[in-house]
Amino acid sequence: MTNAPVKEWAFPKPINPSELPADIPIPIRELLARRNIDTSEKLRFFLDPPHRLPYDPQRMTGMDRAVARLYQAVQRGENVGVFGDFDVDGVTGTAIISEGLATLGINVVPYLPRRSEEGHGLSNSAIDQLIGQGVTLIITVDCGVTSAPEVAHARTLGADMIITDHHLPQDELPNAAAVLNPKLPGGTYPFFDLCGAGLAFKLMQGLYEFHGQPWNVGLLELAALGTIADLVPLVDENRYLVQRGLTALSNTRRPGMLALYRRARVDPGHIDTETVSFQIAPRINSPGRMGHAMDSYQLLTCSSQVEAEHLADHIEDLNRERRNQSEEAYRIALEHVSAAVSSGTPSILMVEDRRIDAGVSGIVASRLVETYFRPAVVVSTRGENLVASARSIPGFNLAEAFAKFQDRMVRYGGHAQAAGFTIAKDRYPDLVANLTSYADAILGQWDLRPTQHIDVELDLSVLTGDSLQWLSLLEPFGQGNPAPVFLTRGLDVLGFRWMGASSQHFALNVAGGDRTWTALGFNLAESWDKRAKKVDLVYSIIDDRRQGPGAKALRILDFRSA
Repeated sequence: MTNAPVKEWAFPKPINPSELPADIPIPIRELLARRNIDTSEKLRFFLDPPHRLPYDPQRMTGMDRAVARLYQAVQRGENVGVFGDFDVDGVTGTAIISEGLATLGINVVPYLPRRSEEGHGLSNSAIDQLIGQGVTLIITVDCGVTSAPEVAHARTLGADMIITDHHLPQDELPNAAAVLNPKLPGGTYPFFDLCGAGLAFKLMQGLYEFHGQPWNVGLLELAALGTIADLVPLVDENRYLVQRGLTALSNTRRPGMLALYRRARVDPGHIDTETVSFQIAPRINSPGRMGHAMDSYQLLTCSSQVEAEHLADHIEDLNRERRNQSEEAYRIALEHVSAAVSSGTPSILMVEDRRIDAGVSGIVASRLVETYFRPAVVVSTRGENLVASARSIPGFNLAEAFAKFQDRMVRYGGHAQAAGFTIAKDRYPDLVANLTSYADAILGQWDLRPTQHIDVELDLSVLTGDSLQWLSLLEPFGQGNPAPVFLTRGLDVLGFRWMGASSQHFALNVAGGDRTWTALGFNLAESWDKRAKKVDLVYSIIDDRRQGPGAKALRILDFRSA
């Protein structure tokens, strides 16, 4: 149905891990060495960095001005608006600042735009609404560094702005009271890759230290959610935020989080990045995709158990709707792509269909990239315009590509690997031609076959308690520190069953040597031959709470008949 190419398996180059301690299991030593952690000193630095974390927020350009303006707001009793994006990063960052300011006695007015009506980014209409509610200072979360006209509009109405944004700045910075962005030219902050929630946390850390008060450790759980969901590298300060934040999430007292855990069947005592990525974050994202992100904000910040249960039920319904719409939209997208690849797969996939809702277009684009290993742009209709979400591969910068053709767009924004734009319908065909030519020029000589990278080939028998303990020390896994990928050949298939509402997943019992494991294939059932008796598996190790505390399973990434 998909005409999808078979993934190439990229095997690791031979490496000598002899400078690592000999008591580390051999597969773990190989894994570390391939990640350039090839000496005892580098290993100590990775596990226990010598620099103090979190970093001093005052090292960030603009922090002194931001804190001074917020201190003024506290003294004057001003109303402060917080404008955030509608994804997990924006929602959690908005909650961090709102809770932090409210504890200091500031009246906070949060604002999250509706995806379906307002789209991404700061707008004059949102500024007008906030100022209409008596707001005299607006703080942005995860946006605003490219919004010079909107900031100027706020100033004409008598409101100051503090910008917190981790996106790449353009030549013209907004004329705001302060702009916090570790990517600003000339900045000296030691870590560039904070997400929106991470920056929101730094602002509150700076404000509380200025007041001589300890910052609320509970804000770390929100920072961890945003950091994991936004796919920023989990190294350095992000690693600190996520490690501490996961502990806070395991011990949370937030009624909304506990209610969400129950719906997602999450064990609060065992939360890792996998739990957040696949069970928690998609639910927090669902209102922003299918309704209004304020539902997620209220869930995170409410104090009433009754309200929390009601919101959790509503969000669970939206998440179910998101899954259904995503599957249908992906099916539609595959129809378009299958027709396009019949004469050779283009360097960039452009899918436009009015049946695809803007709320799930980013999900569909991500799945197309995973399947075909090339940039994908998925476009839906909003009134007289078309709205696109795009995802990319390493080496093709979407933000740079869209910037080249911004004169054709109503607006655009995003990162190198995830971006979007709005365009008038009559200008879209011209953009398709130009983007396709641009992608062909950059990627035309590349081998764009999908590739599954493998860290270590091993026998299941070596995955003992010692090896698994070492893997746990390397967590949290995510962007920049991915979960290790293993290959084991010739596994006996002892059992098989379908899983999921539409049997889209499957589970195996596999054996190699004297060890039997459960192996889970998510969204892979269409490719599985249930007659298979032996299989080569590419997989990562995950927790399997259903089998009891401490149980592990194999998460299947790819497979072939042995």
